[in-house]
Amino acid sequence: MRKFLTFFLFQVSIIFTVSSLSAAQTADNLKARVIEIEVPAPALTGNLLETSDIQSAAVYLPPGYDEQPDRRYPVLYLLHGIFDNYGVWIENYDVPAILDRLILSREVPELIVIMPNGGNKYGGGYYRNSPVSGNWGDYVADDLVGFVDDNFRTLAGADSRALVGHSMGGYGALNLAMNHSGIFSVVWAISPCCLAANDDFSFGNDAWKRASAIKSHEDIQSLIEKRDFYPVATMGIVTAFSPDVNAPPLYGDFPFDIVRGEVNLDDPSYDRYLDALPSRQVRNSRNALRNLRGLAIGVGLGDQFLHIPTGTLEFSQRLGEERIPHRLDVYAGDHRQFVGERLETIILPWVVNRLIVIE
Repeated sequence: MRKFLTFFLFQVSIIFTVSSLSAAQTADNLKARVIEIEVPAPALTGNLLETSDIQSAAVYLPPGYDEQPDRRYPVLYLLHGIFDNYGVWIENYDVPAILDRLILSREVPELIVIMPNGGNKYGGGYYRNSPVSGNWGDYVADDLVGFVDDNFRTLAGADSRALVGHSMGGYGALNLAMNHSGIFSVVWAISPCCLAANDDFSFGNDAWKRASAIKSHEDIQSLIEKRDFYPVATMGIVTAFSPDVNAPPLYGDFPFDIVRGEVNLDDPSYDRYLDALPSRQVRNSRNALRNLRGLAIGVGLGDQFLHIPTGTLEFSQRLGEERIPHRLDVYAGDHRQFVGERLETIILPWVVNRLIVIE
């Protein structure tokens, strides 16, 4: 994961700003383009991390968008990972060029693609609701989707709306599918983090003890300035998954005690924390997941974040136990390796061609 990128790549002073990020010519002499927008985010208002309630996003508009003013389009939302921003889809994975090629070759129909930001000073809000880090789940499902449907010519129904996420965004895609049903109908989670408390996401990781030692705002700032990945990511996890508005300065409830220097899990908050993870939510969410037009999870077995392969396989097993149809996509690769290639050859065609694309 890239460390501590600037979360807002662009300064945007008006709602719609034309960008030159993509201007590919098609055979029909039409141009696709990417614009940058500012989205009101009332779901984030009052969050204790002081994340702005105006959020930026990038929007890919397909080649025929400007020339066919009566046409409406399906919509794909792309959710980035921790310490990234929407620029990762454009700069690292070259998504606009991938879309241009897929549309030109007619492997996918023309569609609108939304790339929101989901970052905060701890790396991200995990696209879930929290009284501390903000209601990121509501922001995506309500504020962002509503804004996009109001301002672009979308097919404004779940059957024409898909969600793909990577890492933290992969977790977010699954969380939104499970807890905000009826908004998206096709979901693909790429290398999703935080599905189960195992390996480097378990409390055996020393980062948990280092983060739990925080006593002041100066301690928090010191970790951020040192770019100490795991403790800062852990602060993000705690404020998103185990928030406590009455526990400054971090405003999180660590689900363990430190006894003689070791993590002690004999704490009732531990089970509450585990219950917040997707692997324990499958049964309660099975109707929402069964109602999807398509559900897929994928992972590279060489992922540097060890909990991601084991968590993905565990989550797939839970889906199977509940007879929830899904695709499990396992390949040789690490956390970022082949993401762009697989988006083009596997993920985007599979996802987009499951959507309703006409009114």
